[in-house]
Amino acid sequence: MIVEGSFYVRSYHERDWGSVVQLYKKLIKHREDVIYWWPGPKNTWDNVYCVFNKRSLIAKGQVQVINSIAEDYQADTDHLIFFNIKVDPEWENHNEIRNLLYERLLQRAILLKKQLPPQFPIKLCAGNYAAETKDNSYLESKGFKHFESLFWMNFAIGKSVPKSNLTLSPVNIKHWNMDTYEEEIKYLQTENEIWPENPTGLGKLRVYKSNRYWTSITAFYNDEIIGSVMAWKETDENIGTIENVFVKPNWRNRRLAKHLITEGIRHLKNNCNLEYIQLLVETKNESALKLYKSIGFEFKKEERRYWINI
Repeated sequence: MIVEGSFYVRSYHERDWGSVVQLYKKLIKHREDVIYWWPGPKNTWDNVYCVFNKRSLIAKGQVQVINSIAEDYQADTDHLIFFNIKVDPEWENHNEIRNLLYERLLQRAILLKKQLPPQFPIKLCAGNYAAETKDNSYLESKGFKHFESLFWMNFAIGKSVPKSNLTLSPVNIKHWNMDTYEEEIKYLQTENEIWPENPTGLGKLRVYKSNRYWTSITAFYNDEIIGSVMAWKETDENIGTIENVFVKPNWRNRRLAKHLITEGIRHLKNNCNLEYIQLLVETKNESALKLYKSIGFEFKKEERRYWINI
């Protein structure tokens, strides 16, 4: 435990869960759009810090390696470590509270950095909704640079799923579990051709696969992967997620992406009791935005992401 004036900082304990929930309720009452991280499994609690004023939780911060690059990866890219800081609305003008958390999280990020293959640069990143202006201003005051903006889009669960009318012979489209290490690597190699500067990595893929109702709907031409989409239900929330949508360049403009996404929606609607289905898209990706809107996704909010080198 570290005492700073009238505040003290310590790692998260299981007994703090109720206070963490109350902090979230205060935040969404003050502002509906809040990116809030929930404490993960016990083996990650050393990466979660809480700030107390007397016995009241007034702020929480977390840090996590979101994407680690394999030692043998050939393209130029970065390890990504993300963090999240949230302060009780009654204390949101007190940047000394953010400073307490940021210093602890930065120290922790430097420790996590030592566990990653050293040949790749490391970015310390954070993302907040555009409406979280105080949080974003704080990042900028610390020298963080805005590097991308994303739209969160939702598909209302009551909507009908549009027909894709796909006829691509002899393309085989199936739910693919990637049960073996060899299948996982095959998928990652294909995906890395699409996004060489932002590879998913084996660890992140397995995190995706650990979600309830996870599936990969993948298109094969002979034995070649030509397109894929993932879908799952979020932990502890009645929200479905569509993620990692791609189609190889030679197979684009044939309605394959639309078919894969609609199959992902059907999978979630048929298996889960959901409030809505969500996806993320870069604000500059006009072709993807047009596609998602044609399926029935609607824009809900914008996320701004920032980073620095560490």
